[in-house]
Amino acid sequence: MAAGSAAIIEETDVEANVYAIDFSFNQRPSVNIGVENLNYTVNPKNMSVWQRISALQFPWEWTNDCEPRTVLKNVSFSVTSGKMLAVLGSSGSGKTSLLDVLAGRNDGGEVRGEIYLNDVARTNSMIRSCSAYVRQDDRLLAHLTVKETLMFVAQLKLPTTMSEKQVEKRVDMVIAELGLRHVSDTKVGNAESRGVSGGERRRVSIGVQLLLDPSILFLDEPTSGLDAFTAHHLVETLSKLARNNRTVLLSIHQPRSDIFDLFDLMMIMTGGRQVYFGEANKMVDYFTEKGFPCPALTNPCDYYVDLATIDCTSDVTETDSTDTVNTLIQRYETSRQLRNTERGLSLESDGTSGVVSPDEPYPVMKMFENLEHSPGPFRQFSVLYRRCTRNLVEDYLFLTAQFIQALSMSVVVGLVYFKLGLDQNTVRDWFGLMYIIGAMYPYLVILDLIAQYHNERHYLYYEMEDGLYGPTPYYFAKVLSELPLHSFFVVVYVIPVFFLAGFTVDVKVFFQVFAIVFLLVYCSRSLAMLSSALMPTFTLSCFFAQTFFSMYIMSAGFFINLENIFSGLKWVSSISYLKWGFQGLCLTEIQNLTFSCGAVPASLCIKTGEDALKLYSLEGNTVLDACLVLLGSISVYLVIYYLGLRFVKQKPHQM
Repeated sequence: MAAGSAAIIEETDVEANVYAIDFSFNQRPSVNIGVENLNYTVNPKNMSVWQRISALQFPWEWTNDCEPRTVLKNVSFSVTSGKMLAVLGSSGSGKTSLLDVLAGRNDGGEVRGEIYLNDVARTNSMIRSCSAYVRQDDRLLAHLTVKETLMFVAQLKLPTTMSEKQVEKRVDMVIAELGLRHVSDTKVGNAESRGVSGGERRRVSIGVQLLLDPSILFLDEPTSGLDAFTAHHLVETLSKLARNNRTVLLSIHQPRSDIFDLFDLMMIMTGGRQVYFGEANKMVDYFTEKGFPCPALTNPCDYYVDLATIDCTSDVTETDSTDTVNTLIQRYETSRQLRNTERGLSLESDGTSGVVSPDEPYPVMKMFENLEHSPGPFRQFSVLYRRCTRNLVEDYLFLTAQFIQALSMSVVVGLVYFKLGLDQNTVRDWFGLMYIIGAMYPYLVILDLIAQYHNERHYLYYEMEDGLYGPTPYYFAKVLSELPLHSFFVVVYVIPVFFLAGFTVDVKVFFQVFAIVFLLVYCSRSLAMLSSALMPTFTLSCFFAQTFFSMYIMSAGFFINLENIFSGLKWVSSISYLKWGFQGLCLTEIQNLTFSCGAVPASLCIKTGEDALKLYSLEGNTVLDACLVLLGSISVYLVIYYLGLRFVKQKPHQM
């Protein structure tokens, strides 16, 4: 762990907004990376049914004639501590796959070849203990400040042996190292809410990974979506991080010439193969020697990445570009074999071996010391509960929308059924009121929450992949942190309609109505949770939840008498939480009402609420029965939600 104090020098130029930082305060083990003949193959035939669904494949696309696809082939290179390697290539060249495999984050597939850390064969636990991975887009909570974001992550990452002051000091050091002190109390923000700039947001993402002071830093397209100045400033920061005893590997598409000058090492890839690896300042000389000089006044990165890309715009260009790419690959392979031969002779003359025995001590193992004191599930729950609560209460737009929705829906329903009478013409109206109260707001809650939970997947999946916490602490923190606001919005929904519609003004009746509506809305919330956890996209989650909700709503006993439902589908009515909520509300209010007959003959008059309940086949149960069934439904849904979090990867999708 980092020791010492941060020496911070901030030279603020108002116009250029430049921050000079002293990077000399961190100390960490040096870790070198070596890769030999790395191959990575993906076989679609080995995908499980759930993986196919998560990949948005429909059943008619589940064919077994797909051949294994080689993503990486014979990739070899080495990077020493203090250096920064940039991996270039067009889309589909294998840049991200290479970083994923190196970081041990590849999702399936077969990996062959050797990866060494300080000449020791790498394992996933080793690489995860001494490295950090910054993904292409920022996975941050928009409504937290920069310092709050880093503090919450630090409390989940840093050893429990560190005091609160030490944790805060470490966060301040990272903020200083990345030049973020001037925005430490500014909200992170996103596309919908204003916050820090894109470059500062990207540096916050890097800061999240720097909290454990890793020796190796992987970054996937860190300059994606940034303007030229911000991208240059970010890469300059990464260069300084590398010089501070770190090994930095990043993928990048086509950097500007001024960014190119910041790289120590360069690799160009095409179709999973290398066409160049070596010092960045020698790349142009290498290609010139091989017969491909860079034209004057041309960015070398742009030119050589284009040269290593197959152009499929026409048959002629495809043939010509394919020949060029094959030539580049062959000439690089020849030069690499020559270098390997020279290196082998050098090692043989020295009497040394290129691989250290795993039994020998090496600096990588020093990083394992922190794992013994990693935060446990109770610490994770405490931090996640506070973070979830903080993020909820800071989302003013969402809270305002939820408040207006609950209040307006209640007022509209209350005005439509304003002061219902007690004659024969209003008997059906009372049942309509109970049905609308128990069905409309729960339906709206489902769609809102599915959208919210799928947005949360953008950070949930990657934080769980990084080992920040497990599904159990997150599950309990999520469920419990939302209960207070859930209760508040139900109160907002119940009070206006209760008094406007003319319910019996009685404390017992009010709390029974509140309890049933509370459970009904929470059933919908739980259904939204499990749908979001089980289905890979927002669209599929809505389809899944609405299918069940439609079945429940049709069998609730309002549109069709419960006795007239097809015998083969009566089980749906038995498990429909809308039916039990509807019945519970009717038993609470209608059962105790007395209706006047007026001009209606006595033989046709419905005099009491009990007679009305018999007409709808809603008699025979109690309010307690309805509440217990609703509690049982919530329990089942929450258990399925937990199983979804635990066993279904919460990888975010755009649809």
